[in-house]
Amino acid sequence: MKTLERMPGHTRLYRRGAVYYHRAAIPKDIADTYPKAEETFSLKTKDYTEAVRRVRIEAVRVDRKFEAHRRRLEAQNAPCVDHLTPEQLDTVKQAYLRHLLEEDEVRLDGFEEPDANFAGKEPKEHKPRPSFEEIQELIEDMDEVTRGNLARGKQDEFFTGEAEEVLSWEGIEVRLASHSSDWRKVVRAIQEASVEAADAQRKRNVGDVVPTPSEPLLQPVRASAATSGSRTF
Repeated sequence: MKTLERMPGHTRLYRRGAVYYHRAAIPKDIADTYPKAEETFSLKTKDYTEAVRRVRIEAVRVDRKFEAHRRRLEAQNAPCVDHLTPEQLDTVKQAYLRHLLEEDEVRLDGFEEPDANFAGKEPKEHKPRPSFEEIQELIEDMDEVTRGNLARGKQDEFFTGEAEEVLSWEGIEVRLASHSSDWRKVVRAIQEASVEAADAQRKRNVGDVVPTPSEPLLQPVRASAATSGSRTF
């Protein structure tokens, strides 16, 4: 296999044969924990000018990956917190609501038409998608269960797992102590977001415009001296 040859135009621009590559060493401060030895991948072009354009874009993306890894390490090493403030709980709720409405944008690709005729087309040209009616039914079924649990103060395994996942998301990244009573508040915030998302999806189903909240709504959740605890998971 041909070796990578460094090229002018950008410090991360390399070429193997006729194809250009992005190549970056892992920063020393995260090298021991990063899952790769280096960030090397094809830019999928043989054109130098286009390669320079693409490598600049990819360099920014990779640097963001490095920074995200640093934040994850910081969160992992941070002390557990015993409690979350109302503002922090709202951040969790808004983050999950945005996630659900972003997922719902699958409708941009259109739904399956039951009477559509795909005769004569290769299977790879037709990717199965849910029908509009199937999506409506799924929304109602899930919302019925969620509202029932919310009304009764029940917290099932699914939403408990979702709560754990959301607390690890970028922009939140908090370690809530396993003994904390605030876990119930976090799960409830997730359930409330699910109910609000279902209401928004119903509006979308009748053609109303319901924008997905923008990412700047998120406010970082961080441990504070008043909420930090010494116990860990």
